[in-house]
Amino acid sequence: MAGESAFDKRHVEASALSGVDGLLEHLNLPPAVISSIRKNKTTLQIAVGLVITSIVVWSLYGSYREKKIEKASSALAVAMQKGPSERAAVLEKVAADFSGTSSAVWAQVELAHLDVQNGKFAEAAEIYNRLKKDLDADTPLYALTIFGIAQAHEANHAYKEAKEAYQLLKDIKGYQTIGYTGMARIQETQGEIAKALETLNGYFATLVGEPATDANKRFIEEKLARLKARQ
Repeated sequence: MAGESAFDKRHVEASALSGVDGLLEHLNLPPAVISSIRKNKTTLQIAVGLVITSIVVWSLYGSYREKKIEKASSALAVAMQKGPSERAAVLEKVAADFSGTSSAVWAQVELAHLDVQNGKFAEAAEIYNRLKKDLDADTPLYALTIFGIAQAHEANHAYKEAKEAYQLLKDIKGYQTIGYTGMARIQETQGEIAKALETLNGYFATLVGEPATDANKRFIEEKLARLKARQ
């Protein structure tokens, strides 16, 4: 029996390759498309490889991101259970270790709250300002950080900066009362009673359509009456 010749082996390989190439014709692709695919076969193989690699990498990143968020949430919960003396250090670690997560943001918010409680108003305002720069205006935390800025500056007697923050709150839905009353309060503190009345009257005009029993409307009415008594 004659052994397998080199020619026979090459013939089989060539036939197999021919069968693979013929698959394109079986797909009923136009001749121009088949020709283009064969001509750019290497480029297409690289492109397919890149797509597959991207899918794998994205999947792995998604898994990593999910685990990071879970760990961050757990670390924040642990930090909030710490006593006042050690809470700040643990919150700072959460903010540093899990940067880019919502837990890291809330850790910074809590650090600002602690600064306010400890009378570190300038430091608190700095944290709030830093957070505000990275937030979209339509997120709930955006308004809260502005409120924090206003309170911290007002407590620190930095009235110019506080009024700027309250001015922003006047234009945010749900925070108008805080914005107007905060502005009027600072004006009153600075002895500008007429300006405080003007500020509150301007807000009261927007509440004309509200019923007389509306709590917000009655609150502004009381403030206006008290200010008028001071004139």
